[in-house]
Amino acid sequence: MPRSIDNIAPSGNRGFTLIEVQVSLVVLAIGLLDLAMLQTTGLRYNTNSYSRTQATYMAYDLAERMRANVPGFQAGNYDVSSSAATTIAGSSSYSCNLPSNNNCSCDTGTCSNAALAQYDLGQWYYDLDTLLPGAKDAANLSTPKRATITRANNVATITIYWLEQNRDASSTNPTTPTSQSWELEVY
Repeated sequence: MPRSIDNIAPSGNRGFTLIEVQVSLVVLAIGLLDLAMLQTTGLRYNTNSYSRTQATYMAYDLAERMRANVPGFQAGNYDVSSSAATTIAGSSSYSCNLPSNNNCSCDTGTCSNAALAQYDLGQWYYDLDTLLPGAKDAANLSTPKRATITRANNVATITIYWLEQNRDASSTNPTTPTSQSWELEVY
């Protein structure tokens, strides 16, 4: 006489394997969600790290421009306050970088130290807005923050502001700019 399935499993354990499978699926789903959150957090920190690297690169770029034009630096032509930064970003030196503008005097000829400093600042602010997108976002806040350059004796302090993702996961629209400042001695 063949054995039926009803006789093989004891009557108190029916469906127990199904519950084990469901619990293991819940544990697997939680693990996959944690993995996705870890990937998202890693991507956010990687983007923030990229922004800091670009800000460092831009600060050293401006420092090298100042070192190449020491008389302009010593005359205070590179000193930029927040309000002056907005003016520079709207100047013809800034627009020298646009493909439609081919008549920039410092590109093709000689110019004074003051004109070279204005040209350098226009180029630098354009590059800053291009390479560090958060810098342009910080400039568009209700209280705009632009990169500033201050000078005391031969020491220049370059402060760059940009927006990056906040470190807590609850905010997806950051409104507080991150700033980093560098002090560089220019002779």
